[in-house]
Amino acid sequence: MHDLWADVDQEYSQLAARAGTRARSARQGDLLTSLRLWLQEEYLAGYCRALRQNPLYRRCYWIDALGGEPERGEQAANSSEAESRSEPVPSARQGSRGRRSAQAQRQHPWLQSLSALHARLFAEGRPFALYGLLLTGSASRRSAGRPGSSSSSHKAGLVIPREGGLVSASWPEAATAILQLLDQAPAVFALNPLAPALFRYEDLEPLLQRAAPTELCLLIMHRQLESRLRAARRLEQQAIALHNLLRSDRWRALMPRDETAPLSPEALAELLDLLLSQIQRHFPLTQRIALPRASGPALIETAPYTLLFATRRQDSLLAMNDAVCSYWRRLEEQSQADLLGSDWLQARREERLATAREQLYQRTLQMGRALRSRRWPDLRQQLISSTFGQFTQAEHNAVIQRLLREGLVRCEWRRPRPTPPSEEADASEPVPGPDDLLIWPGTR
Repeated sequence: MHDLWADVDQEYSQLAARAGTRARSARQGDLLTSLRLWLQEEYLAGYCRALRQNPLYRRCYWIDALGGEPERGEQAANSSEAESRSEPVPSARQGSRGRRSAQAQRQHPWLQSLSALHARLFAEGRPFALYGLLLTGSASRRSAGRPGSSSSSHKAGLVIPREGGLVSASWPEAATAILQLLDQAPAVFALNPLAPALFRYEDLEPLLQRAAPTELCLLIMHRQLESRLRAARRLEQQAIALHNLLRSDRWRALMPRDETAPLSPEALAELLDLLLSQIQRHFPLTQRIALPRASGPALIETAPYTLLFATRRQDSLLAMNDAVCSYWRRLEEQSQADLLGSDWLQARREERLATAREQLYQRTLQMGRALRSRRWPDLRQQLISSTFGQFTQAEHNAVIQRLLREGLVRCEWRRPRPTPPSEEADASEPVPGPDDLLIWPGTR
């Protein structure tokens, strides 16, 4: 006899599974949208302003292959906002070019904030262009499941818009054409090496060997990493691909015996370090950045995603450090707003920050004396690398100004007129630059 209830149960299970998949996709889309906006508004903006200090650089590219899909209503909701934020008009000499680029980038919601930033950079001081390439990866998704398909095959006849826009290909397919377009222009590469297809080491190698200013932002989703590990345990082809990316078989020993068990935090950290170790051979400044999220009132936790950041430039490291620091502080403040006792929570935050700044002061003094650091930018970089994302560049500069005021360190100024410090530092005191020598007691 036909079991009607079995059919109902099966249909309900399928509907529930599809609903769960849609919910996860929506949450992932929200995170990717927030991640893009944060990187563009807080990191990319600061980095581009630092690049503009050098007359050799007149433009920068944002290469976005993070994946995901925006919500259907997101484009309409963001369109008017992007229009309002893009009011500053480029100079008359380059106005038509800037307007054409801005108009092209506003066609997709994930390029709208980039278009607004592009217009602001044009309006600030020396003209500086920012172009965005969004890789949709549609070709990879269609061919990912085909037997014998290669993720590193280059798409024939691929045209890359010089002033930004959509590219219907994945990073492995479009890498050669994009790098030819960029030539020696600075570029920030936001990539997901685990999806839609697992990267090979050869897909990252052109970026590692690129001589022009190159910034890497690799998004690692922990569930995707676990999925790749499980597939590698069952399929030899997947195991070979994972070994090719990590350049090591160490991942075999890090997998839990129970396939359904999640990775331990220690195993996850070691796997991320395996990938990061390949990058560190070419990029001296690397960071493993935990992404925060608000999980409830006055409660912040780390999301199951990690951003691997790599650069060769000190100004890029400073821009990312400030972006991470402000992101954590702003999220904590927002999670405690409008709560009963929010004033008390704010007072506690300020107390903890004051204590942390005093510890930074002591650490700077001890490290400066121990290393006998001669140049403040070098000492500041070492401090930031050890406490990444905890203190802004301005807070570090305020510490060296205090040490100079108190006579615990002297400075031989080599510049005719010291550049003004950052906004948060004391405007009456200069900040030592790369040409100024620090003299610690007993070092001469």
